Amino acid sequence: MTGGPGRGRREVAALLAAEVASLTGSQLNTVALPWFVLTTTGSVVRMSWVLAVYFLPAALFGIVGGGWAGRVGARRWMILSDLCRFPLTAAVPVLHGLGCLSFPLLLLLVFLTGAFWAPYMASQQTVLATVTGEDERALARSGSLLHGATRTAVVLGPPAGAALVAVVGAPTVLLIDAVSFLVAAALVGWGVADRGHERQDGPARSRVREAVGVLRRDRLLLFWSVGTMVTEAAGQALLASFPILVTLHFRSGVGLVGVLLACFGAGALAGSLLAPLVLRRTTATGLATWAKVVQVVTLVPLAFPLPPPAFGTVLVVWGIFVGLTNGPATAVRLLRLPVRLRTEAMAVVTTVTLLGGTAGLLLVGVSFERFGTRVPLIIMIAVQGAGAALFLIGTVRYGAGRPPHTPPADPGRGPERAPAGRTG
Repeated sequence: MTGGPGRGRREVAALLAAEVASLTGSQLNTVALPWFVLTTTGSVVRMSWVLAVYFLPAALFGIVGGGWAGRVGARRWMILSDLCRFPLTAAVPVLHGLGCLSFPLLLLLVFLTGAFWAPYMASQQTVLATVTGEDERALARSGSLLHGATRTAVVLGPPAGAALVAVVGAPTVLLIDAVSFLVAAALVGWGVADRGHERQDGPARSRVREAVGVLRRDRLLLFWSVGTMVTEAAGQALLASFPILVTLHFRSGVGLVGVLLACFGAGALAGSLLAPLVLRRTTATGLATWAKVVQVVTLVPLAFPLPPPAFGTVLVVWGIFVGLTNGPATAVRLLRLPVRLRTEAMAVVTTVTLLGGTAGLLLVGVSFERFGTRVPLIIMIAVQGAGAALFLIGTVRYGAGRPPHTPPADPGRGPERAPAGRTG
């Protein structure tokens, strides 16, 4: 044993605190950066490009980055990522203050910052599984709490970001975001034990190929991954549309952008906190699936003209079911993957998901510019429905099956157990 239950709880708490610190800064950025681009250039297309470029590296390097993270070690990669993202994020306001920040340079800095995202998320989930152990419900509960920490940042960050942008300006808000990465790195370094990592067999590229093979053979994970990629395209497009809707449809200011993002975050936080209670009566697979399907229903009112209060209410309800989905879905994925390939495989899953988000962000500005504010929302709902259908098909057809890599139980040995060194 590397530590008792108290140690495991402290490590989970450190991960949660680091997530809140880092994501709160990023949520400040979510308001400050697109609003800055939109108000200084007057171009919704350029705004969507900046957001899409943050996701684009996941499409190009996310899978390879998972191999690097697997070689370095999940905990070490988390710390290294935060230490690198600090100067990249801080460079934006510093160069702007010096009058040296061109739009291509801004895209490059955002691109480099986003390159760490997919392997960072995969490493975070791997560390959580190491700390929590191999019990599905325990991992689903801890995963829901981690997503709850993320949603706490979504609740706190946008209103604070909107207020700070109005008071001190976007460049200062971006500096605060940069410092949040340092805080997160310190929390992980202090609170999460360095257990080292097993020596990986073969080059990173071969392990990534093996991880892709596992995901292809496991039909549940294949359908879930493609379905999540599709729903992420709609979800990211919807979130990115808030500055556009606020300026073109609601005729309001940056404060309403923060309020709408906070509405979604509040709902998602509530869903993440409810998930451990619901899991007492159902399986992680069942909860992840029906909550994913209900998400589509909650978005249908957006197809009709709504005033801001009603629009915000829809976002709260949608967020609740997003929060109910994410933690259980992550737990199911992790426990169906071989332990030695989890970081690489989760990097593949995260990359595929972010590919969907990138597509949504690239198209959102063009669609609103060409079709107005109503048609793009209807398209987002339809795309969300298609992704949820794939998710449901995967569960119905393959949810009860044994993961392809799982060896049959040996009657003489009993069921496979987690290594004794795991805590939680």
